[in-house]
Amino acid sequence: MDAQIANRLADLRRKAGLSQEALAAKLGVSRQAVSKWERSEASPDTDNLIALASLYSVTLDQLLYGKDETSNTEQDETDATEDAATAPADDVEQDNPNEDDADAKAGEHVNIGWNGIHVSKPGEEVHVSWDGIHVDDEAKGEHVHLGRKGLHARDAAGHEVESDGAGGVTVDGTHYASWREAREKLGPDLGSTSPFLRAWNRFPYGVFVAIVVLMLGISTGTWLPALLLLTIPIYHALGHSIDRRSLVPLMKRLISMGLLAWILWAVVSHM
Repeated sequence: MDAQIANRLADLRRKAGLSQEALAAKLGVSRQAVSKWERSEASPDTDNLIALASLYSVTLDQLLYGKDETSNTEQDETDATEDAATAPADDVEQDNPNEDDADAKAGEHVNIGWNGIHVSKPGEEVHVSWDGIHVDDEAKGEHVHLGRKGLHARDAAGHEVESDGAGGVTVDGTHYASWREAREKLGPDLGSTSPFLRAWNRFPYGVFVAIVVLMLGISTGTWLPALLLLTIPIYHALGHSIDRRSLVPLMKRLISMGLLAWILWAVVSHM
């Protein structure tokens, strides 16, 4: 589909104060279909074109070619120029071209009405209404919609989580009867499909440390070995660091646990 038509469809939707999710619900199509129309990756069929024109109160020519809009705009500009030429100098308002240029460059659009609050700029949009909260970031490939029918989220890596009204949840195409079942099957990191991280979290490290602490406590007669319990969150942070190939999760946990261990040691040593 022509890029100009795609841009026109996106502009009309934003002027109507609708999110892609809300428009898709009105047309009976998926949000992905609406997104493809506005990125000129696909074209709406004839029935959807007619429905769009009716929804936006425009003709098919205006929807596809913008002909009527262009002619009306040119006529309005001509009338405005003639009126400005004949009006007294005091009645002519002076616009700030810098502000207009800044708005045009930013490409931001804000619409506040009875149907909600809609804020958008190229590649990003946020819509808050009675139907829910919709956040879409095309550049990062991230999408979140929280509404009456449940939650639908997709991250940059393509992982998807979608809940239904019956309490079930679908994670990357696999359906679970409840969030609890999904968490039991996928482990603590519900959103991750990494086989390594799921295997890492399945290891009962907490139970292992508890047994070691109990044995050392009995043999030494002190509770100082209980400090080893602080390694449990460090173990999980290490798994995240290996999975993400980043030291940030591990370093953050080491700093917090090290500080806590130092405080506990200081308290115990002064007892």
